[in-house]
Amino acid sequence: MTARLCIPLCLLATIFLAACDWMPGKPTKQEETVVPADVHQFNTLYRDSCSGCHGANGQFGGSRPLNDPLYLSLASDEYMLGVMTDGVPHTLMPPFAISQGGALTNTQLRDILSGIRRAWGPMPDSPGVSPPSLHASTKGHVGRGRTLFASHCAACHGDDGRGGKVAGNVVDPSYLALVSDQSLRSNIICGRLDLGMPSWNGTITGVVSEHRKGLSPLNDKDVSDLVAFLASHRVEFPGATFPSLENPRDTD
Repeated sequence: MTARLCIPLCLLATIFLAACDWMPGKPTKQEETVVPADVHQFNTLYRDSCSGCHGANGQFGGSRPLNDPLYLSLASDEYMLGVMTDGVPHTLMPPFAISQGGALTNTQLRDILSGIRRAWGPMPDSPGVSPPSLHASTKGHVGRGRTLFASHCAACHGDDGRGGKVAGNVVDPSYLALVSDQSLRSNIICGRLDLGMPSWNGTITGVVSEHRKGLSPLNDKDVSDLVAFLASHRVEFPGATFPSLENPRDTD
């Protein structure tokens, strides 16, 4: 190869390599949302950093709804700030603090938390009503969790957890690979107001769910057992399997 030909080829390779950081549909650096450090309005901070996963109004997102007074009454400021600061490993929740590679200052994180509490919670105390702790204090038992699932959850999620007429698959390995045990626990305790899932005591906005009538409320250990049962369906390599190399598809 001549030197005259080598130089253009090297330049072309450099251009291609530089372009690999951008793919069709991916925002360019100029298009990416950047929240300046002097922005403190809750609506702006929430819209740019949280709404994509938690929903525009704190609900109907892929992640836990924040427009939930019960959840906000159980989640401490320390816990919420910890999640926003450090993210949640092995899930889609990233760290947002600048110190952890995010784009928000500690003050902005507190602005978001204050705005969430002002807008959506917490639930007022009800005499004699004591929800399970948001954080597990005991290790769950898979067998007991399976029994509880059959009595408290199967009516909606199906006998095997793979989905019923009312609710979807909660034992899908791909789903379980994206959520933490804490997320499962939060959903079991608080339910999903936006999706019609009852809370720990079988109620939705104070009304007992048709599918939970006559069943006892879940206690702290019950929740841990249910989480253990669901988590037992995780696999090492979730997702679709690769075609077998031993039986290649016939291309004739």
